[in-house]
Amino acid sequence: MHLKNIVPVFLISLSFPLLLRALPQDQEVFLDFEDAEGSVDFSLGDPPNDVRFIGFTVETLEDPNLLHSGSKAITLGPGQEGKIFTDKGIFEIEFYVAESTGAGRIEVRGTVDIAESEVHDDFFLVNPQGVVNGLPTSINPDTNPSPQGFIAFSQSFLDTTDLNLFDGMREIKFSNVTGKLVIDDVGYTLVDGPTNNTVFTIFSEFPEGFQDNVLGVSPNTATFTDGFIFIAAEEPANFQLRSNRLHWKVLNGATGTITFETPAAQVQFFAASLQASSGGANDGTIQAFDTEDNLIFTDNELPPNIRPASIAPHYKLVASELGAVGGIARVTLSDNENVNPSFSSVAIDDFGFTPIGAPGFEDGGGPPSVTGPSITTQPASQEVQSGAAIALSVAASGDDLTYQWYTGNSGDTASPVAGATAGTLDTGALTANTSFWVQITNAGGTADSDTAVITVAAPSVPLVLDGSGDIAGENIQHANGNVFDQILLTGESVQLQAKPGQITRVSFMDENEDIVQVEFSGNGTFTVTLDPATFLPPAVPPRYNQSVEYVTGKPSVVIDGADANTFFSIFTVGKINAFNQALFPEGQVYDAQADVALVEVVNSTGLGGVQLSNTVFSGSTGRIGVDARGVPIAVRLTVGDIDADGDAVPHLLFGEGSFTVAAGNPGLRITGGDLLQTNGAAVVVAESGSTTTGFETLITQNNFKSDNTPQPTLSIDATFANEDGDAIEVTTEELTIE
Repeated sequence: MHLKNIVPVFLISLSFPLLLRALPQDQEVFLDFEDAEGSVDFSLGDPPNDVRFIGFTVETLEDPNLLHSGSKAITLGPGQEGKIFTDKGIFEIEFYVAESTGAGRIEVRGTVDIAESEVHDDFFLVNPQGVVNGLPTSINPDTNPSPQGFIAFSQSFLDTTDLNLFDGMREIKFSNVTGKLVIDDVGYTLVDGPTNNTVFTIFSEFPEGFQDNVLGVSPNTATFTDGFIFIAAEEPANFQLRSNRLHWKVLNGATGTITFETPAAQVQFFAASLQASSGGANDGTIQAFDTEDNLIFTDNELPPNIRPASIAPHYKLVASELGAVGGIARVTLSDNENVNPSFSSVAIDDFGFTPIGAPGFEDGGGPPSVTGPSITTQPASQEVQSGAAIALSVAASGDDLTYQWYTGNSGDTASPVAGATAGTLDTGALTANTSFWVQITNAGGTADSDTAVITVAAPSVPLVLDGSGDIAGENIQHANGNVFDQILLTGESVQLQAKPGQITRVSFMDENEDIVQVEFSGNGTFTVTLDPATFLPPAVPPRYNQSVEYVTGKPSVVIDGADANTFFSIFTVGKINAFNQALFPEGQVYDAQADVALVEVVNSTGLGGVQLSNTVFSGSTGRIGVDARGVPIAVRLTVGDIDADGDAVPHLLFGEGSFTVAAGNPGLRITGGDLLQTNGAAVVVAESGSTTTGFETLITQNNFKSDNTPQPTLSIDATFANEDGDAIEVTTEELTIE
């Protein structure tokens, strides 16, 4: 075959998905490189259906927006060479160029056995100047690269775009001449016989001069007798179409017979060479016979001479068209006897047949004429709530339709939806924006639907889960960039959560008549409960210029289901943190520290940070302070002070592995207090049976109350113990921040 007829293969690779489905589905292999090792040589798949990548490396692409890239692909650097190699021949291969910064060259090779000890390379080189025609040399992040690919052989004899590598492609070599080349999403189909079970041959596959040849594999074989393999020309590139170097030849006066073990539904070949004696005509005769040995086809008017510049006649004998219900049993090729036998011969080349029983040829007929599918109703884009499932549907005209749904953009078959092979698709619960499309197929072709984009709305988060609380405002944009949801506590208790990316704040007054804010962000819930003995119904705060009414009481807080992305704080409203300074009457005195009993953390894997700098824990019974046993705190924990009276037990208890996230002012810090307990109790810093604290050093530092009153750094005067009362030594550090 002429090189000029081969080159367009690279340019028509968009036909790849259709041809791929013509072969058995279990022969299809699609590769991504998420799990491939980064070594220079690696393989994917299982022998003998694997491929080896030689000279490529696996890398994470710098630009995740490149289509078809995923997060990893295989790459060649400037001047490098890489090969895709397989033991079992590849019928068809497709890939995407995910990134390219220079020119390159591709060589495709297939191997065919000539004899036991000899291997022949059918060599195919695209553009020997080194630049592959059609290969993008510059891929930008917003570029949608076209798929690139090759077909080893075609199901059509008249298709001049195939490589005629009937044993398949064994090696695809990439020579990256000038720049970086990244290849991704490699799909290939292994050779399992030509499409439609048609058996082909180019006679260069046969040993020269070997007689009584057999093509195919039993029971689908064709036996050649009484002819022989002949060298057609010394310069095959200049010889007639479909000649190659060898063809099957019958000399003067002889008849060669081609017999089919399983009768053929159709037979194709080219008349490769006819020569007649001087002045002769009608040099050869072709005949076909059915299974009852009836003559069903004759052509005895072959052109007397087919010269090197001629286009050879093509023959396609279809059993159903010739009335051979049982199929074609044999074909004969006869050379008419002439005066001068040395110049009389007839030959054929590129022979193929399709046995009866092959798909589409069960009754000896050709493939039925089927109209390809046409989509009449496209799947619709829509918006759904997070966690909701929807049903997408498509409608199409056509017979015997099959469906396959995919995620991604229309035409990208990298992500099929498992089991989605009907006209409708149940998406299942969706929590992120997802695109779907469907490919519809029948014997007449395929149709790709539009892309249906399913947009998932942000989940509707109920702020108040339990208890008594009024929503005073939602989605409040603060000057510091944070977004708040404001809740007003109206009873003794309320359970709240935060919207994704926002802060939930609940307000009330403590026993010192300071307005207290409790803030929470991230995963989990928090419950604020006011001590019934201290609870007072809503009233205007006497120390502030404000008409809003607040309930009063001594709070305890329970945090449930937190993780390392959960943050929590308690503080009083004062001049140092209030946006509206008109809240504060001139000369008014404030306690300026929240009076709290306990913060308890349960059912949690961690906390990001806890800010209690203007909070003093106090009480005369039970636990007071912070009890987050077993829960590591990622960044910091600040506490104003703890003061236990009566039978109260002070706690600074949290999990090992805390304070691992680098940040400003990390660790455990006491801001303005000395931890000396009125009742003389030791502060519990470890669980029962343990003497290991959740911190290495306890830091004391100076601070400001919320009314801007400075607090100096104090020395720690407390003792420390575990829950069993065993004393624990604690390293302390005093720090004054200017």
